[in-house]
Amino acid sequence: MAELLMKAKLTFMIIVGGVLQGLGMSLFLFPHDIPTGGAAGIAVLLHYLFQIPHGFSVWAVNVSMLFTALKWLEMRTFTGTLASITVTSVSVLIFDVVFPDITSNLWLDLASGAVLLGLGIGLLYKYKISNGGFGALALMISIYRGGNPGTILLIMNCIIFMVTASIIAWGIVIQALICQVISTRVIDFIYNIRLTSLPYLTPMYRHKK
Repeated sequence: MAELLMKAKLTFMIIVGGVLQGLGMSLFLFPHDIPTGGAAGIAVLLHYLFQIPHGFSVWAVNVSMLFTALKWLEMRTFTGTLASITVTSVSVLIFDVVFPDITSNLWLDLASGAVLLGLGIGLLYKYKISNGGFGALALMISIYRGGNPGTILLIMNCIIFMVTASIIAWGIVIQALICQVISTRVIDFIYNIRLTSLPYLTPMYRHKK
């Protein structure tokens, strides 16, 4: 019974975390073409060039990266991350329809979106769930090639930010970096709050043979 309650709590947190991310992206960040990470940067670019809905692109890019890193992930980590990606992407699609083109001040939207994004990711990290496939890919590269996965993820994100900005507007780079700083502070705050731990959900990674 206790394990069932823990799983129900985890499912609830995945839904809440994904919805908060989707809300921040759809209502505040994507209307200004502000990317929140590697997959979101590609989604912003695809929407700008081909009008592909953000939600579809976020899901497709993240899932493809996640499957690439599947060999290095335990199944419970893979399924949790896949669930969070799906909830976030569906939330973006729904909010895009329910609240189309609701924008106000760029900097207020940037701050609001970054805070919501940080809250969502922070909840997921608190329960040992990744928020996207690029993090899993960075882990795979670090195992195969060596290096810090955080640094690898930052490099990948910066490359995508630069490509996106070169096509849409260079100001996006500054906005994306500000978003990263704010959301990271919120993530760290949420992550360090004492909540009921779920020790059996600690992510496991397969070692390279």
